[in-house]
Amino acid sequence: MYKSAGYRVFTDSAEQQKLESRFAPILHQQLQHNLQAFRQHIPAIADLLRGYQSQRYSLLCEKAGYLNIVDFSVGQVLYPDDPFVAAKREVDAFLQRAPLIYLSEPVSEPYQPLSDDTEVVVMLGLGFGYQLLPLLHRVNIKHLIIYEPDTDILACSVQTADWAAILRLAQSKGTALYLQVGQDGSGLPSDLAELQAAVNFEQFALYRHYSHPVMDKVKHHLQQYSGNSAMLLNSKLHFHAYSDLYDEVDARHGDPLGIAQISAYQDQTLYQKNLAALQKYYPQVHSAITQHKSRHWQLVKDSHGKANLYHSERQVLFYQDYQTDSEQLVSDFCQHPFQDDVLIGSSPSYKLRSYLHQQKVRQLMPILERSVKKRSQLPKELDSLILFGIALGEHVKLLLQQHQVKHLYLCEPNLDFFSASLHTTDWAALFDQIAEQGGRLYLNLGGDGSEYFLDLMRQFYQVGAFSIANTHLLTSYYNNPMNKAISELRDNLRVVLAMGEYFDHARFGIAHTYGNFSNGAGILRQGFGLQRHAFQQLPVFIIGNGPSLDKCFDYLHQYKDQAVIISCGTALKALHKQGIKPDFHAELEQNRATYEWVSQVEDPEYLKQITLVSVNGVHPDTMALFKDTLLCFKDGEASTQLFQAALKANNIQTESLSFAYPTVTNMVMNMVLRLGFESIYLFGVDLGFVDINYHHSRSSAYYKQDGSQIYDYQKAHGGGLPTPGNFLPFVFTKPEFDVSRKLIEQSIAHSGRRSEVYNCSNGVKIVGATALLPENILLAPVPEGKQYLLQQLLSEGYQRLASDLPLQIVGQLDLTMLGQTVESWLELLSEEVVTEQQAAKLIEKQWAFLLRTKLEPGNPTFILLNGSTNYFSAIMLKLVSTDQEDNSQLAAFLDVLAVWREYLTEVLKEYPANRLKYDEVSMHYLFSKPKEN
Repeated sequence: MYKSAGYRVFTDSAEQQKLESRFAPILHQQLQHNLQAFRQHIPAIADLLRGYQSQRYSLLCEKAGYLNIVDFSVGQVLYPDDPFVAAKREVDAFLQRAPLIYLSEPVSEPYQPLSDDTEVVVMLGLGFGYQLLPLLHRVNIKHLIIYEPDTDILACSVQTADWAAILRLAQSKGTALYLQVGQDGSGLPSDLAELQAAVNFEQFALYRHYSHPVMDKVKHHLQQYSGNSAMLLNSKLHFHAYSDLYDEVDARHGDPLGIAQISAYQDQTLYQKNLAALQKYYPQVHSAITQHKSRHWQLVKDSHGKANLYHSERQVLFYQDYQTDSEQLVSDFCQHPFQDDVLIGSSPSYKLRSYLHQQKVRQLMPILERSVKKRSQLPKELDSLILFGIALGEHVKLLLQQHQVKHLYLCEPNLDFFSASLHTTDWAALFDQIAEQGGRLYLNLGGDGSEYFLDLMRQFYQVGAFSIANTHLLTSYYNNPMNKAISELRDNLRVVLAMGEYFDHARFGIAHTYGNFSNGAGILRQGFGLQRHAFQQLPVFIIGNGPSLDKCFDYLHQYKDQAVIISCGTALKALHKQGIKPDFHAELEQNRATYEWVSQVEDPEYLKQITLVSVNGVHPDTMALFKDTLLCFKDGEASTQLFQAALKANNIQTESLSFAYPTVTNMVMNMVLRLGFESIYLFGVDLGFVDINYHHSRSSAYYKQDGSQIYDYQKAHGGGLPTPGNFLPFVFTKPEFDVSRKLIEQSIAHSGRRSEVYNCSNGVKIVGATALLPENILLAPVPEGKQYLLQQLLSEGYQRLASDLPLQIVGQLDLTMLGQTVESWLELLSEEVVTEQQAAKLIEKQWAFLLRTKLEPGNPTFILLNGSTNYFSAIMLKLVSTDQEDNSQLAAFLDVLAVWREYLTEVLKEYPANRLKYDEVSMHYLFSKPKEN
């Protein structure tokens, strides 16, 4: 099960520091003592550890009072319980039932008590090494070979285990100790052959201390070919690590030695009951499960007589104890419910620091840090919970016995696990319980976890994307692919949360849409691209500003008269510098930073020959730089809801884009696919980089004339996450780009394959786009001229609004009603709150109040403040629950409530007087030249 380091340390950092201070001198003394012993007995190990710096593993002082080994790259500990106690228990079990490997024909059972005098023992995995002293004390071993793949683990052991005593005991008993550090056991056949040449032995005992993808392969090979010396001593063998999702196991699981005695287990009555429930509630899951055949994991009864999951090839039991493990997981989560919180890991935007919403969020951060993180109890009622890993499902049952969850998302990539859980967990009762409570349960089963984000976002949009802010995350077990998927999901959700349409975004979106339409921008007609048009045969070149653009300029020059060229965002300056004029330039952001980025092209005449394409809320100042502007509405925004409904009332049907975020390339891809273009080529759409210092085209505004960066990109965005490349095995990306890639893939998938997409960028792999080197592009001649066809697109596909219509639309917003509504709202929020139950009720009242305003014609409160209200309500709900009697979080709730009241007051003060004000965000500090002395 999940062994998060966060659950095992004190919440109070001062208390944890105090514990670590107690251990520090002991560890230092043990290290010096052991290094001296190694210098005497095995000098090579002492040399290896001199000045050694850990790369991945280090020591963790657990609040229970013992030490553990933590993989700080993923926050997981190695040992599920006290490793010193576990070592003694493990040695006892090994001595009673040791796995024996025979070099010639086996003469007895493969498991038997270990002889007091044993020639050879092979140990796979050292860990802390606490098992060595009791093992050496109790049996006489002539040759002990220890494989430890990671030097970090040895470094941890040397600070904790008594190696001086181990080495003395080995010497006194005549035990030759072979420490194979940095070796995963794949060289064992050669080592055994070398040892047999010097020492005559017919068998050896196999001691696995922990599971490892290669060491388990070696173990399986040894046991499979026991008695076949030719295979056991074959030095030419190559052992490929277990890598399949279904083969993932915990390092220290329920059967480290691989000696458990198990029997088959099933409950057909419960299984059939659950199948009937799946048929009723989830017919597609029912169909998949009835066809599924367990490939790797079987449901078994372990030696304790309890249900468990068993991987027969790796000889692994999933649980230490099915019931106890599940109870501990639920207990840990309930006491640390915000450890994986999406909201806590978010931070206000610096660029948008002038926004009212961002200013208020900045005021909230200290409150959240001191209150939410330290909350010691999970609320009885949860809005949303994403649970990764079902396994046998006991923890799901326990959680739902103690908590009511409105929206429960269950994700389990391993169908073997879910299939087995139908014999152990009464899913039928849980489905009925959730339905009776008015909740919803979403089952995300199978796959490798990479689809979680898109699946969950589809479900979040059904209940409101802002529910992300009040979503709890629980990971029930760890494996590498799922952990990567969860980490990506958390980052992706933070990107979406940061992009939420809060008050400032809503108000500026409305003002900018009004300004753009008043200035003559065209709007895309609904369904226009579904019809067949001559312009659709034109190839489209979408130009991003990725570093690989620098190697594509020659091809863009070659084909600029045959293809429609659309530059995206900061790619425009790079094209200008290379003497290439795009037909269209695209921008996505509504803030005025786009004006400053475009203005880096210090050539007004050049810009006035280009048409801007964007979504309706683009900044009017940016629009004014170009020859013409063509717009499309963007799904889910306040300005879209207001204007699109009003235009429909005037018999003007308009298109709206679904995947127009988070980057401008997403908007362009969505638009071009919606228009029905048949051939699309991506240049510089890297969505990542090979070198962190070469993150955009060097011809773009991200670099100064001398080639240096305008700001420290790595400091601002991090070093990047590895991801499959388009032409290379892998490149690096960042969370925003990863979301972008996934949504581009969705755009392509939803286009119905009417278009062929070619990825000519040396960046991330985009599923649905064919990798094509630029030199391999072959364009057929276009019978009609490009400009003629583009004119057809502009004249037939886009409509201009009557000059008075935009003002009529914004005139529908009744500012008097807004003032009255907000004043009534503030009065509601002034109610006395002295208990957490009252606080929770106030949040409910607030939501009901806001929903009523949605039904009032002309009242702009809902479209302006829906997003911000969701955000603040989610935070306030984190601070209170309906079951706590100590009111420990009430003070923090009142602090947040005070900030929220200030927020509403400032909206009422500022908005009516400046309802059509444009955004004034500036990035001037990036481009300003240093003052001369």
